[in-house]
Amino acid sequence: MPDHPDSATLEEALVLPLILPKGTDPAVVSSLHDALDRAIAMTLSADQAQMLERADRMAELLTGLFVPNDALLEDRLHRAQTVVKALNDGEWLTAEQLNALQASPPANKSHPASDWKRRSRIFSVSYGDAEWFAGYQFDSRHQPLPIIKDVLKALGKVADPWNIAAWFHFPNGWIAKRATDGSMRPVAPKDALDMREAVLHAAAQRQSSYTA
Repeated sequence: MPDHPDSATLEEALVLPLILPKGTDPAVVSSLHDALDRAIAMTLSADQAQMLERADRMAELLTGLFVPNDALLEDRLHRAQTVVKALNDGEWLTAEQLNALQASPPANKSHPASDWKRRSRIFSVSYGDAEWFAGYQFDSRHQPLPIIKDVLKALGKVADPWNIAAWFHFPNGWIAKRATDGSMRPVAPKDALDMREAVLHAAAQRQSSYTA
């Protein structure tokens, strides 16, 4: 068996499947790819005399694997801005608060919110080690509005629930209401839940981003 792989074998060896942990932000992938590509190339080309020097360089590369690039930082900044704007816009309730607002509160204080969420009748977001439910999802008796379930179905699977919150909270060009000056202006879906057809149509047009 030869000491080193031939060029064909080496070319195949460089195609390395990599399974990232569930929930890894897609924006991290490009940084990981570049760093790992350099690290693997260095490993394959190193000989005995170069091993310590290459090991030091490898350590530098691995240390820098998770240094965010400009695109990742910008993405996370936009997300943080969206979170703050959404939290400052309207009422947000915990599962325990929703429990207390029921006519006959269940003994388990996580209910009925957890059950509604499990059945995709409402959605929640996480912030500050707590789970929050937007108040516009409920009627005057604090029961889920039927349209919320339909909207969530139209939006489809979303990895980050804050994308859903952003869609509800920011003006949407597919939904318009007449302003006091007579002009038609875009409104946020949360402020147009009585416009069922327009809201569901807008949900079908959603693009995957933190802002509408």
